[in-house]
Amino acid sequence: MRLALPIILVAAAIGLFVLYTNPAYQGVKGLRAQVASYDEALNKSQELRAVRDQLLAKRNTFPSESIQKLERVLPDNVDNIRLIIDINNIAVRHGLTLSDVELGVIGGRNGAQSVAAVGAPGDAVGSVTIGFSVLTTYEEFLAFLMDIEHSLRIVDVEKLDFKVGETDLSNHDLIIRTYWLR
Repeated sequence: MRLALPIILVAAAIGLFVLYTNPAYQGVKGLRAQVASYDEALNKSQELRAVRDQLLAKRNTFPSESIQKLERVLPDNVDNIRLIIDINNIAVRHGLTLSDVELGVIGGRNGAQSVAAVGAPGDAVGSVTIGFSVLTTYEEFLAFLMDIEHSLRIVDVEKLDFKVGETDLSNHDLIIRTYWLR
């Protein structure tokens, strides 16, 4: 009997270790690994915040007028209405009226995108095409194109068609592409 009690207690201790202590210890080890990965992510986020703060400090040294110009050159969103209004304002300065205005429907390469977007969804720059027509003289159309060229917005002329009429007025069909940051 004296020997049975220690054997029972040792067996109970081994059973307690196998059934409770060891699984609880393994769970704690898993939680420690998870805490370590969270700590690493927290440290990385603090490093990124420091870099962001440095970049913001550099950005704040630029005059706000220059930042506004830069945002007009390559905006951070596609604002089709603002773009059409800007082009229409240039046309109005030349006494022209835009007609048959269309936003380009461009198919994406990698899945669904907005109807005006081009490029892969992860690309840093998107683009949109806009088509329109103007009825004017050739000289006035050249002046209109020069104003578009000298505007702050980056614009590529993709297609240009014109039909010469009986008078000195011609119908000019134009398709342009402009860009924005995603």
